[in-house]
Amino acid sequence: MANIVNYIKWRGDLSFQQAPFNKVDYLGLALLIYNDFGGIVPGRDENKRITIKEAADKYFMTHSIENLGKYEYDWVLYYMGKYERFGSLYLSDYVDINDSDRNMVFTAFIVHLPDGSHFVAYRGTTMDIDDWRMDFQISFEEIEAQRASARYLMYIMQKYAGDIYVGGHSKGGNLAVYASMHATDIVRSRIKKIYSFDGPGFCHELLDERAFNEIKDRIVHVVPTFCIVGMLFELNVTHEIVNSSAEKFVQHSGMTWKIEGNHFVHKRFLTEESSTYNRAIDDWIGNATMEQRKSFTKDIFDSMKAGGAVTVIDISKGGFHDFGTILLSAVNSESKTKIVVGKFFGSLWRSFEKIKFVEAVKSVHGIIDMFLIFLGIVFLTIPEAVTSLLGGIIALFCAGWSAIMLVKAGLRDENPIIKRGRMIFHIIILCFMVFIMSNLERIPAWTNFLMAIVFFSLAGASIRYIVKFKSTISGKAKFWMMLLAVVNMYIGIVSIVMPNRFDYTKSVTLGSYLIIVGFIRFIIQLLEQIQNEEGSVRYYEDEE
Repeated sequence: MANIVNYIKWRGDLSFQQAPFNKVDYLGLALLIYNDFGGIVPGRDENKRITIKEAADKYFMTHSIENLGKYEYDWVLYYMGKYERFGSLYLSDYVDINDSDRNMVFTAFIVHLPDGSHFVAYRGTTMDIDDWRMDFQISFEEIEAQRASARYLMYIMQKYAGDIYVGGHSKGGNLAVYASMHATDIVRSRIKKIYSFDGPGFCHELLDERAFNEIKDRIVHVVPTFCIVGMLFELNVTHEIVNSSAEKFVQHSGMTWKIEGNHFVHKRFLTEESSTYNRAIDDWIGNATMEQRKSFTKDIFDSMKAGGAVTVIDISKGGFHDFGTILLSAVNSESKTKIVVGKFFGSLWRSFEKIKFVEAVKSVHGIIDMFLIFLGIVFLTIPEAVTSLLGGIIALFCAGWSAIMLVKAGLRDENPIIKRGRMIFHIIILCFMVFIMSNLERIPAWTNFLMAIVFFSLAGASIRYIVKFKSTISGKAKFWMMLLAVVNMYIGIVSIVMPNRFDYTKSVTLGSYLIIVGFIRFIIQLLEQIQNEEGSVRYYEDEE
């Protein structure tokens, strides 16, 4: 499936007269600003412009595309510079501020569009730790970057005539909405659309409801299916959900969003895991005071920098050493931070408290899961006698069941031929069970036969799961499900062909395996329950 780079290459020869601007074009421009244009794009005090093609030529005089990862932002600039659709667009008024003393990280430029309108693009969060700190600061205060975004937009409005479009990815989306809200009424009327690509909203205590209502109908909020950042302080607008080629948090990168033709590939709902996190985070933030949020942010990010790290990547490279520094710093932090962390885990627990465990156990799926766990416990507790005892219990149960069904069939008022068939069937089952119980030496073989049926059924269930969800599950998930099917099939075959192979050690191993399988199946059912509950109360745009 195509991403933004594929789109730029496919649509590159079409002018904006042939194919007007759309949301995907604006995403490309919102990602373009992640490149470092210092010394390339004219600054705010220079009355000059440069085309994207010229900017790309200058940029790649000092930057190489060799060894670039698939989702590096350099690819956006590289291909935009090669195609007329984007290469002929002009850039100007570049601002790039990174002042740790003022806790200020802010980058923006303006794209001059062919119809005389302009797109103001704000850069989102980079890997810099101070940049991530600012994302957390919006939970308790207006940050310097937000105020700078409003001043920048006012400056652009006064400098250039024509319609204005505003946007950004991640924190850039938040800045775009903030700047639009805080523009004067006359200036605000010139803003046509505000694009927030997985951008967070605003702390309720600091949100200007009147100003927000003035612009909310012009906000286009696009988020991936696994969305955490874009649902922080969720905006009261329609969320356009797009599919992604990545998993979990990596979906935040707009480079992973799937595109077909000139539009995003849409989905109806967020993933169940994302929804669970969002409910917990909302609950957590709602129960933390502004002062607690402030203390938490200071302690955590000061801890991150305690080991000398500058970027998030530095922390991941540091391995356990840097993570250990963070943990030790957090332990010695203010009690307010410990309270907030405790509230977060409490929020997670409250999310799982809403799950109806009893109903899950009573379902057919739950009964099977509990049976597998029970069976595993039996194999663990009496490994030497498990085949004889288990086979005898099952045979006794089946005999009793057949006797009851035989009596019911005899008393049932129905067609004589059907009635006779039912009675013969239950007599055969009853006789067979009596035969098994009267020949104790046959019980282990009978038990192994039943085990084979159980494991063949589990193997079939794994294969059916892969077929049913082949378009949504990842390659890793398919691998593990296939491995599970092969293991179950192998155990089933061994149960029939080589029943004596199940000695003490193998019985204990098999018991542990059954408990794990039953537990995992039950957890999957609980997660599906969360997804169903979420789907019944939150609606998003239809899947295309």
